[in-house]
Amino acid sequence: MFYLLRRAVSGGCEGGSRKHLSLSTKTPYPVPACLSNATVPADLDLIQVQYVLRHGARYEVESGIEYIQRIYTELGDRVPHAWLKPDMVNKTKAAELSTSGYTTSAKLGQRLHQRYPELWSRLESNAQTIQFVSSEFQRTIATANAFRSAADPQNQTLPVKVIPLDSDSILAMKLTCPRWAAAKTTVQTQVANEISTFDAIYGAELQAHVSKGLLKHSAHELTPEQIQTMYRLCGYDVSLYNEHSHWCTLFDERTSALLELRSDIRYSRVYGPYGALINQHIACSLFSTIVKDIDQALRNPSTASSMFRFGHAETLMFVSNLLGLDQALGLTAPPITGNMTFEQSLHRGFRTTALVPFSSNLGIELYVDQTSQAFFRLLLNERVVRLPGCTSDVCPLGVLRSKLADDVGCAYADICQV
Repeated sequence: MFYLLRRAVSGGCEGGSRKHLSLSTKTPYPVPACLSNATVPADLDLIQVQYVLRHGARYEVESGIEYIQRIYTELGDRVPHAWLKPDMVNKTKAAELSTSGYTTSAKLGQRLHQRYPELWSRLESNAQTIQFVSSEFQRTIATANAFRSAADPQNQTLPVKVIPLDSDSILAMKLTCPRWAAAKTTVQTQVANEISTFDAIYGAELQAHVSKGLLKHSAHELTPEQIQTMYRLCGYDVSLYNEHSHWCTLFDERTSALLELRSDIRYSRVYGPYGALINQHIACSLFSTIVKDIDQALRNPSTASSMFRFGHAETLMFVSNLLGLDQALGLTAPPITGNMTFEQSLHRGFRTTALVPFSSNLGIELYVDQTSQAFFRLLLNERVVRLPGCTSDVCPLGVLRSKLADDVGCAYADICQV
């Protein structure tokens, strides 16, 4: 029987709760105030959604634990002993999904169930209506399972499919793309030069501000790496423990935004749009799969499968590059540089705090009208984003196809060959 999905929950609210500190990739997920599909015309029918999601809040990776331990030892009695949580230096938990990560992932699953109620109702007749795919990491698999359990409490869907790391061109693509690995090495000198410029301009300000919050003054100035590590620990404090009274007391809105900029100098070149050309195309295999699923859904809406794919911060950054989300989200012309003014930095499109907080997600909703013309709507972290070329939130599918034209059907092995 042919049938379409009516658009889900409607309402008029916008925005949501946001933390005042800009904590880059360690930012807790900005939960929206409510669900809204107010920008979707009533005469459109939803036939499919596809989401790419980052894992929930995780513990520090093993190499980061060693770095934190070294910095903490250097700081000595300048910070309270209680500020360093045992979990942050527990290597048995390294890189694993945290308790808060489980909770946030489950709540996200519940909200997307509420956003698309009729989509989930189709599970009664077809278990493949909704599918879950994860990269082969504990934190992504655990995130996918937490999300699935909450979104599908009756356990009607198939188990999460895991893509082996050695063949993952979809979600952990940096591990299977030698050209990207080579480019990462190449951009390090440029990254170091820009960060050095940043430190020369803003280092004294950061030094003065952070030093005021320490227990004791020292004859030795804080190094940029020490300040950046304390900033990182602030992010973990908030995301893992909802703790604002320890490391985060050292920072305010301006200093956290400056340290986000310092982080983004690197992220925007290693993973983002201002690095090597491969960054713009490495998500081609993922989007080839997405477009294939879209075409299948348009051919036969009654059997359309919606997909939830769980990856990493860099997965979302690579997706952003291909879609040109930095142009949609910001005003400042690229690239990100160490000598940007603070005002310029606030208007840049590539901001990891907004783009890839823990549990970040990008959704593509596929609609058709009464004449079977196809449209899409894009959501970043459950908020509507309008792509360049779109004149409204719900946009002709042709705009997306045009954006992806050079990348859909790519020969991934060839473009990744050194």
